[in-house]
Amino acid sequence: MVIIITKRCIIFSAAEVRDYRKLCYKQLPGDFIIAADGGLRHTEKLGLVPNIVIGDMDSMEGQQIPEGAILFPAQKDDTDTMLAIKQGLQMGYRSFVIYGALGGRLDHTVANIQSLCYLLREGAQGMLVDENHKVFLLRNGKISLDEPYHYISVFAFGGECRGVTLKGVQYPLDGVALTPDFPLGVSNQQKGEEAVIQVEDGTLLLILANE
Repeated sequence: MVIIITKRCIIFSAAEVRDYRKLCYKQLPGDFIIAADGGLRHTEKLGLVPNIVIGDMDSMEGQQIPEGAILFPAQKDDTDTMLAIKQGLQMGYRSFVIYGALGGRLDHTVANIQSLCYLLREGAQGMLVDENHKVFLLRNGKISLDEPYHYISVFAFGGECRGVTLKGVQYPLDGVALTPDFPLGVSNQQKGEEAVIQVEDGTLLLILANE
């Protein structure tokens, strides 16, 4: 599956990464890399030099703050990840991949999922990625998944989703409505080489898992 076709803003946030080999980040020409606070340690582990380091630096764990880092006070409205997102948007990026944003504190994970909605509102597309998951939103659209996943879950995000269709999966759906109060779309499984997901009206939260 490819949802990013333009130059990408790559953000590394501070949640734990246990296996960098499974993170599967492949740097592409033109990638603009932002380390959000403690995400700097991930860039160092991967041998990357971020274009920008930003945040309140309360998760640096003894690391030296790089010269030129954009510093913010700890008491602020935005999370460090959101600061990085806003920085990328201001620089004109509309395609975001965010690592180190899942699997840490649950409140930060939820905040990072909400940030995907913020990106969508701003006319951008974002994806949260860890060693085993890809998380993104689909609004009034259709996508094809051309690589296999152990589990495909879809959830109504922010309201009812109408005309939801799933093809090429163990439990297909055909034009149904999904609501936020019932998790009908959890833990589906792909059958064959391609799965198709469509929503005619609404925003789906998609979680693709390989575990």
